[in-house]
This record gives sequence, structure tokens and C-alpha cells, in this order.
Amino acid sequence: MRKIGIIGAGPAGVFAAINIKNENNQVYLLDKNNQIGEKLKITGNGRCNVTNAKYYDEFLENIIRNKNFLYSAFSRFDNFSMIDFLNKEGIETVIEEDGKVFPKSSRSSEIICLFERLIREKGIRFIPKTEVENIEKSDCFLLETSRGKYEFDSLIIATGGRTYLKTGSTGDGYTFARSFGHKIINTKASLMPLYLEDRINVKALSLSDKKLCLKTMEKTYEIRGDIMLTPNFITGPAAIKIQALAARDHLKILSIDFLPEYTYEMLDKKLISIFEDNSRKNLSNVLNLLLNDQLVSILLDRLKINKDMKVSEVSREDRKSILDSIKAFDLKMSQKENFDNAVITSGGVDLKEINPKTMESKLVKDLYFIGEVLDIDALTGGFNLQIAFTTAYAASLDIKEKI
Repeated sequence: MRKIGIIGAGPAGVFAAINIKNENNQVYLLDKNNQIGEKLKITGNGRCNVTNAKYYDEFLENIIRNKNFLYSAFSRFDNFSMIDFLNKEGIETVIEEDGKVFPKSSRSSEIICLFERLIREKGIRFIPKTEVENIEKSDCFLLETSRGKYEFDSLIIATGGRTYLKTGSTGDGYTFARSFGHKIINTKASLMPLYLEDRINVKALSLSDKKLCLKTMEKTYEIRGDIMLTPNFITGPAAIKIQALAARDHLKILSIDFLPEYTYEMLDKKLISIFEDNSRKNLSNVLNLLLNDQLVSILLDRLKINKDMKVSEVSREDRKSILDSIKAFDLKMSQKENFDNAVITSGGVDLKEINPKTMESKLVKDLYFIGEVLDIDALTGGFNLQIAFTTAYAASLDIKEKI
């Protein structure tokens, strides 16, 4: 009877285990933690955004890097296959904004309880609190761990990336991959806030529908959406998305258009009009007709324009400076990375060395890599979890076919 070892009891590792296990094999699931799914608990703010209901092309558009690699595996187990799996196992799902799929209960614990039940029912051997210290390959895979030695005929690395270190994602999978000769694409924190080198004198300020233009050494990215300004970083859906797109670049300048609904010329005419209609009022009070008062203070402080001056005293040059600042408020970006504040790791095991149909290593027979340890990442919305489930299923099919 073949023995299958899986290192990592996150979404990818667990899903591989429950799909591999049958009467012809023994499956061992090893993890540093005391229980499965530590990272799964906190996805979707604890609600578990388990996948996304966008159709094929639109779904794959949300995979930022190496989506072509996923075509073969996705054709065998896609997002709707995952929804069907959950429904058949008694978990009702709901589709919310932007196609995000959650358990109807809005509790990640429901998904974890399902996986725990299937592990018990299928007789998968979960080995918790276990550090894998060394792996070698001869006729089989020889693992030295903190709880003894194990031998496996096939081995799956499902250790995740480097995000959320407290859940056990410390990059071990990259070390294991290198030991077998695999190349690791430089890992970067993705889906995190944009850190600023220029401090903003602001409390947390939420702003709707702003346009961001992020210039890097490599290219320029543009996106429109909601953001939140803080003194040291910018977060919110649009900021996190544009950071993910540029995660591997050298960041330079972020330019914010605070009134993207106006062209430059339209806004100039608008400013002239409201200035003419309110010439006796204070400048800050008039600008509040267009912008949040805290934002007005930020702009005028930067321009060193007296917010209490009368509109009639505003020069043509000052008006143009205000206009320029509203349409392109530039902030110098920091190169700071914070994996604990990032959702996903960009980079990982080089996909040129992985079979896209099976997730098996092209360098080492019977060695597989699945989930976040691979060099493939996506935007928020359930896409990264689906990558974990899809790659896990691909590996499970291949392993079962070999038995």
C-alpha cells in the first residue's frame, strides 16, 4: 500500500489529502500547528471567502501572474466544482459582491469542521505539532521531523508562502524545494497596504472612488476605487489591488486624483465658478464644497496656502496649484514590505519546473508542489483559495492514477 506524505495542513494540503485517500493508500498530513486550517480561519475576515463565482475568462483575469499555468488544472476542477463539492457535503454557499462566495453561515469554522470530519471519516493520519527538519530521496522520501522519521512513496509540499507567520507560513517550502534543485522566484508580499515615505498629516480617512496612478521603475499602473489614507500608509480595496499588481516592481510615486469624475479642464472651470460665487468666503470653506474638510487641510498645508484667506485673495497661480494637487497628489513610496500585513506571497517555486497538469516536479519523480508555495498569485476575492484547491485536486488525481 502506497504511503503519501503531505507537508502543510492548510487549504491546499487538506484538500489534497481528502481527494487522494482511498483504500489503496495511506495518507499522512503533517503540520506545525495543533489543528488544520489556521490560515483558513482568518480568510475573508473570518467568514472564509472560499472561492469566486466569476465565469472562466473573467475568473482567470483576476490571476495576476502565471494564469496560463492554471489552464489545464482549472479545466478539471474549477470554482464551480468547488461550490458543488461544498454543497454536496452539506454546506450552503452564498454569492456576494463581485462574485465572492462564502458559506451561508459566514463562519470559516464551518469549512474547517467539514475538512476535519472528512479527515476522520477517510482515515487520514493527521500528525500535528510536527516540524519537518530534513527531506531526502532515495527509493522513497525520507523525512526527519521533530516527532521522528517517516518514509513516503509520494510527497506533496503544501506549506504556503511567507504571509501570516503566526499561522506557520515561514517559507519552509522554499527551503525544501531548493534542496531538490528547484529554483525559487524571489518572494514578495502582495495584497498589502502601500507604505509611504512621505508622511501624511491625517487621521484615518476613508475616500470613495478615487483614481490611483502608481509609477514604478518598470511601468505605470492605474486603478479607480475606494481607499483609506493614514499617516504612514494607504489601504482600502483600490490601494491593495494596485499594490498587488506592482508587488514585484520597484515603487516610486503614487499619484492620487481626488476628483476623477472631472477632467482637468472641467475642474478648472468648476473652481473658477465656485470661487466667483463665493468670493467673500474663506478658501477652506469653499473647497469643502468639493472635498472632505480633512483633505482640504492636507492639500493646503502641503501648498503652504492659508486656509483662512478669502477666495477673492487667491491668485491665479494658487488656484492652479490647488487644481494640480487635487488631480495629482503625489506621494513618494516606501519599499517597505510587511508579510504579516500581506494576504498572499507573490513568487515561489518556478513553474517552468512543475508539470501544469499534475503539479509534479519535473526534476524529482513523485514530488508535488501545490498552493501558495508555487509562483502564482491573484487578487482578493476568493481567487487565491481557489488556486489552492485547484492545484491540490490536480496533484490528487495524478497520485491516485499511479496507484
